[in-house]
Amino acid sequence: MTAQNLESMNQPHPSKSDLTRAALDLVRAASACASFCEHIEHNEPASTSQVIDAAQAMRRIAAELAERSHVSLRQAYEDRIRSVEASSLLARAADSSTAHLIGADALADARRWDEVQAAQVAHDRHFHPDVFGLSKADQLRHYTFHVTKLAGLLAESLEHGSWDTFRDERLADIAVFGVKLATVCNERLPSSEVDRP
Repeated sequence: MTAQNLESMNQPHPSKSDLTRAALDLVRAASACASFCEHIEHNEPASTSQVIDAAQAMRRIAAELAERSHVSLRQAYEDRIRSVEASSLLARAADSSTAHLIGADALADARRWDEVQAAQVAHDRHFHPDVFGLSKADQLRHYTFHVTKLAGLLAESLEHGSWDTFRDERLADIAVFGVKLATVCNERLPSSEVDRP
């Protein structure tokens, strides 16, 4: 057994009931986003409040799972964005070999949700121009795909007992898309701490 496996075994885990509740809540968030997208495509009445509520639920889910795992959600968020930016061709300016990590550098100083939101917008504008340039409806549809995928991955991690892998690779993404969904609906996030005291 490797030292990393031993360390992972000793790290606190959310209970199976916590993970089940989180998976169901994430499915509900994905469903709310899909329902909104479906209604607007049929030109039926729809309120962005259901997407805003789903985004808030996702940030809560991520915060609760991080807390139960003794993980800093803020640090996991920064690490995730730093990883995406560092692996991108856009991380290096044409005239320099220095990495240009716009969102990650902004996240290094961010502690509150409103600061994280501003850093996420800077990251998206520079590193995801393909999605950032879409209409708001198309951005929302794209984010709904991601939320649905995350719900499936969380359910699989619950079924296969692979929480450690999900925590390390995808937990931050729940918060990331909880921020993106709020932003696409023009919802300013509160000035509250990302990591609970």
